[in-house]
Formats: sequence, structure tokens, C-alpha cells
Amino acid sequence: MIRIGITRASAPPAPLPGLWLLLAALPVAALPHAWEQPLWVILLVLGAVAGRLWIHAQHTRLPAAWVMILLALGAGALTFNHFGTWFGQEAGTALLLVMVALKLLEIRSERDIVVSLLLGYFVVVTTYFFNQSIGIAAYSLVSTWLLTATLLQVHAGRRLPLARLARASGVMLLQALPIMLILFLLFPRLPGPLWGSPERERTAQTGLSERLEPGDIAQLLENEATALRVRFEGPAPASSRQYWRALVMTDFDGRAWRVDHDRPSGAIDRVGGGTDAPIDVTYTATLEPNGARYLPMLEFAAAAPAGAELLGNHQVLRRHRIEQRIQYTGTAQWVIPEPPPLGPTERARALALPEGTAPRTRIQAGLWRTLHGDDDRAIVDAALTLFAAAPFRYTLRAPPLLRDRTDHFLFETQAGYCEHYASAFAVLMRAAGIPARVITGYQGGQWMDTGRYLRLRQADAHAWTEVWLDEQGWIRVDPTAAIAPERIEWGLSGLFDAGMEAPDFLRRSGLAWSAAWRLRLSDWHDLMTYRWEYGVLAFDPERQRELFARFGLDATDWKNVLLALLVTFGGLGLLAAGLAWLLRPRRPQDPAQRALERLSRRLQRLGLARQPHESAPHYAARVGAAHPELASALTAFAEAHTQLRYANLSAIEQAQFAQQLAHTLHIARVYTRWPQRRSAAPCA
Repeated sequence: MIRIGITRASAPPAPLPGLWLLLAALPVAALPHAWEQPLWVILLVLGAVAGRLWIHAQHTRLPAAWVMILLALGAGALTFNHFGTWFGQEAGTALLLVMVALKLLEIRSERDIVVSLLLGYFVVVTTYFFNQSIGIAAYSLVSTWLLTATLLQVHAGRRLPLARLARASGVMLLQALPIMLILFLLFPRLPGPLWGSPERERTAQTGLSERLEPGDIAQLLENEATALRVRFEGPAPASSRQYWRALVMTDFDGRAWRVDHDRPSGAIDRVGGGTDAPIDVTYTATLEPNGARYLPMLEFAAAAPAGAELLGNHQVLRRHRIEQRIQYTGTAQWVIPEPPPLGPTERARALALPEGTAPRTRIQAGLWRTLHGDDDRAIVDAALTLFAAAPFRYTLRAPPLLRDRTDHFLFETQAGYCEHYASAFAVLMRAAGIPARVITGYQGGQWMDTGRYLRLRQADAHAWTEVWLDEQGWIRVDPTAAIAPERIEWGLSGLFDAGMEAPDFLRRSGLAWSAAWRLRLSDWHDLMTYRWEYGVLAFDPERQRELFARFGLDATDWKNVLLALLVTFGGLGLLAAGLAWLLRPRRPQDPAQRALERLSRRLQRLGLARQPHESAPHYAARVGAAHPELASALTAFAEAHTQLRYANLSAIEQAQFAQQLAHTLHIARVYTRWPQRRSAAPCA
């Protein structure tokens, strides 16, 4: 049946210039989608390319119209069945690839090839829906280069050498680079992606969770993905001071801690403001999308970045979820002003323990309270001393916790990671009557010497505790510093060796094949990624406003934006015109020909300019007939012109004839400028 449909179609297509390049360029453009689209979409594209090659190899006819209709309907049905819609980023991209594939099977003219190429450019653009890394950017340039070379071949009308096509396509991309940079810097920026946020980023969150129970952060230890990168103004603080506060958790249900979504009562919110205390650290952070609202800030934040608010618990929240890479400037201070008293409601929340929770822990806390009386600081020190002593140990392979998790950890397993110790410490403090809460964020990080910035991975996630002391307010207490101080001083690399308990990426660094040059290459790769994210992906409206402010302009005023675009494009146009004039092709002229052109320009005042078809003798005869007083000089000029251009002369003869040309030019200048002296003009 299909064979009949094919043979009844139009005649076998004639060879078209550019078709073979098209069959090579389109799969290259579609390749990045192989990791994002369903398998059947990729197979359809490859099948269409193979089918078109088979049509030309077998000199067969193109598929009939009814075959193409069935293929289009079937592909549309598969798209709807897989995505549940025909709209959106993933479903729309799948339909675009389907259109590209089916278009290949019906190309009959150069116009069809051009349409396929335009679809190919859209395929390149849709790659950025799913990946905006520097590698994808470089790959998209290669795809665009191939598509442009194919477009040049189509419009050339004849087969051109591949080297010439490659060179011409590259030159066109370079010529477009200044325009691209101007539009990138000056065109009004939107607060989010033009095409919206990818569906996967709206449904999944990577990194810290708004709910914490023992074992959650340990799962991030295998995740080497970058959480944020930080560049400091001045020297970076010591690792022991690098606590990046993200989430504050006060509510505890006996198993897990939950983030504070409401503003703490009895505390003063600081929205976009700051304190009068001196700023100790200023930094710029580039945060990867995580689907959350929190901003990790170095303790303690002195002010909230633009678009965020600083709460009284020093937690910084954005108004919208972080579904794209953002950049913000932060300030931190080691000493904060005296806090307001803890309100009754907040004190009750920070002391709450579910009924029946941690009975053995309550007994231990009661013993400390009886022993130390009202000295809360002594109880805090007693708990830290307990953790620092054997048999407590720090491990990622913590045994599972059964029954009451806090009691089981403190009195039986006595082995765990930071969230185990932070949670147990907070429960101990509450059982002793000391308000406590759990903080999650990041601690330490990897200092990148190649770029002078700090890289914080998801594996650097950390949990610690804050307790309320009436004479000091909320103070940080990190039980990890008691059980494993090397984790705080040196980060993960100081905590683990290359043993089996270390995360995979740390174990790899201890293998023989992972030589120093490989680690160096990894650092350079991260540096290039950071440069790309810092300079390109994080160029948001706020940074554009800062750029305009440097020139005294307001980026929110469309008149300023229009003026900047006009001035920039005007300057670019003048520069291009100047370069075109300097690089214009010039016909090589010998001295005799240049003299003839000068003579023509001077006699043009008399209406006797030389015509393009006239030789020097014919021109001299025509002018001599109109002005007999110049006939003798022009005849000598024509003779000298002919001798200099065509005769084999000695140096002396060349000089003599050149002098004759100059003499005639002088006569013509006098004759045309001063008519009253024409009767006295020399004739030879």
C-alpha cells in the first residue's frame, strides 16, 4: 500500500544545491534534543533523514500527499499522548522537530530548503529551553554556522567549495556579533525568561528542603552540583565564618523540622533596610535555580538584596521562586545590634516539644538543669561536651533511627551527620527550657584559585542550631564543630579522605587516574562556567540598570533606552561605512592613467570630460577640435601617455614623458581657471 502511494506521487525530485548540506546540518542542530525528547521523536528525525537519502539513492518518487497526512496526524497523536498537550516548551519543541522531519520528505524546490533551514534556526533556539550552559552555547554556534553555510549554498545558484562556504558563513557570524552584543546590553531586559520557566523546574526542587529530618542533608552529599558561586570584595573570610544562612526552622513535630513561613512575632522586620553596625564583608553571589524562595546569605545579613526581604530571624526571602539563575549583592556583619526581647509567642514556639517526645532526652536535660541551675550557658557547654566525647562519631552512613528518633540517636546509635546533631541538640535545649531552633544552609565551600571565587556545592549543605540566651539573644551553636571540627575548618575535603565513606566525587580525587592536571582542568571548566553565568546568564534588569547608571541614564525610561540604541547603532553604522570605504576595491592605475583622469576632471569645467570608451588620442582630438589653442599640448599629452603605457622606455625617457604630462596638466589648469589668460596660455 505504501509503495503504491509513493509511486503515484510526483516524479523523482531533481538534485537541488544545498540539499546534502541540509541533511547534515539539521541532525546536528537537533542533536542536543536527544537527551530531552522522547525516543520516538529522535527516531522520526533520523528516519526522515535516512528516507530522504534513500529517495535520492534509489531515484524514487517522493511520498504521496495522503502518506504525509497520515504521518503528520500520527506524530501529532503521539505528541499529545506523551505530553497531554500540544503546547508548552517540551510538547512545542517535539512538534517543531516533527515538522522539520516531515518537511525533509517533501522538499521539491529551493524554497522548501529555505523553509527547512528557517525551522532549523528555531530548533537551535529551543535548545536553550532545557540547557543554557556555555557548552550548549558553543554547540549552537556550530549549528548556526552549518545552517548559514547551507543557506549560502542555496542562494549561490551553483555548487561552491565547502571551504568557501565555511569561510563566508563564519564571516557573517562575526559581522553579526557587534549587533548581538548591542542588543544584549541595551535592549530592555525582562524579569524572567521570555518563554517562561521549564516545567521541570516548576515541579522539582534541588538543594535544601523546607522540611528537615535526620538523613535529608546526607543525601545531598553525593550531589556535586553547584549551588552558588561567590566573589568577595576584598579577602574571603575564614572557612569557620562561612555560614550561609538559608532556612530557619522552629516548628518540630517529633520527627522533622519545618521552615518558618511567617514573620517572627516580637522581632523587627527589616525589609530592604540595614543596621547601623559596620559592614564586615561585601560579596556578589550567583545562585543556581532551586525552585525555592530563600537566598543563602552570609551570616549575618546587613540588608536584603533587591526584590527580597530580610526578616527578623535573619532569613532572606524573595517574592518569587527562583526558577532561573540570579545574581545578588550581599553584605554581612559579624556583630549585630542588641536584639529585641523574645516575645511570649516566639518563646513558646522555640520551646515546644510534642507530648511524649524524647523521654530519655528530657531526663538528661533535667539532670543538667538541676546541676547548673539557671546557668543556660553551662547547659549548652555540657551538651557540646557530651557530643565531643566518645562514642559519638561523625558519619554519612548513619544507622537507621527507630522509635523515638532523638532518644535512639543520643543513647543508642550515637553516629550521624550534621542534621542528626543539630536536631538532637535543639531537642536537648528545649527539654532543658532553653529556646532553640535549627538553621539550614551551606558551610565552607571550595575556593577556586583560578578565578578567585568561592564555589558552594549542594554537598556543602549544612545544619546547625541557634539557642536563645537572655543576655545575648540568639547565638549560633554548631554541634558539628564539637564532634568534627575539621568539617568546619576545612570543609568536606578536610572531613573525609579517599575512603569508601566519602562522597563519590571526593573518592574520585584519590584515584590514580585523577591526576593533578585533571583537577586543574576541572577548575578551569568551573571558572569558564562561572564567567558565562556571571557575565551572560545573570545579566538581569538590575544589572542592566547598573550599567545605564554608569553613564547617567535611567534604564527604566524608554527614551533613554531608545537614545542609547540609536547612538550605538549610529556609531556602529558610521564605523561600518568607514571600514567599507577604506577597504573598497581600487583599480590599480599607473602614473599615465592617473594623469589622464586628472586632465579629464580639470576639463570637466568646460563640459569636456572624457567618456569611458575614449582612448587618450581620441580624447585629445575631440578637445583640440573644441579648443584649438590646446590642440598642440593635448597631442603631446596623448603621445606621452601612449609611450608611458605601452613602450619599453629607459628611465630617462620615462622621466621626460612624465614631465610632458605634468606640463600639459599645468596648461589645462591655467586654461580652465583663468579664462582671461587663455590667449597667453602656452601651446606646447
